[in-house]
Amino acid sequence: MPIAGACLTSSPNLLPNAPREYRYGIHEGVDFYQGYSCAAIGLGTPVLAAKDGVLIRADYDYVPLSPGELDQLLARSQAQGYTDAETLDRFRGRQVWIDHGNGIVSRYCHLSGISAGLAVGQHVSAGDLIGYVGNSGTPESVTDPELEMHLHFEIRIGNTFLGAGLSPLEARVLYAFTFGVS
Repeated sequence: MPIAGACLTSSPNLLPNAPREYRYGIHEGVDFYQGYSCAAIGLGTPVLAAKDGVLIRADYDYVPLSPGELDQLLARSQAQGYTDAETLDRFRGRQVWIDHGNGIVSRYCHLSGISAGLAVGQHVSAGDLIGYVGNSGTPESVTDPELEMHLHFEIRIGNTFLGAGLSPLEARVLYAFTFGVS
């Protein structure tokens, strides 16, 4: 698990393929929130590498969304009827990505900070501290910065996400198998 003591949520809204109407899209990962994930989760909760791999992205230079940019991104999604890749990347906020080989990458999103000393190309081991829970990239990071502290965690396989095309509860079964939990 990317958070010590956490469990996999059973809330369909926090799982892959849950609708995200505000941006005309779907959720591509699992959200770890206080009250839904069996662990105390708030601003600054440590985020851990879920598996060994090589760091391929660490957004030390992340620039927070401004109110104007948020409005522009939401208007663009509405006009398109979907969230394009560039907009979705901004909505993920500050991120760390770890390449596990064979086309598998884990993404840790909405971070408030990244562990000091991490560098792209560095090997990390499962359980290493890589960042801290926050809400970067969320609409709430602009409109009410004290809300929505959570970790958005994705497993990417090639150009898609683990559980693509499944119902949220079917995707949960796949993630439970991946994490070795029920």
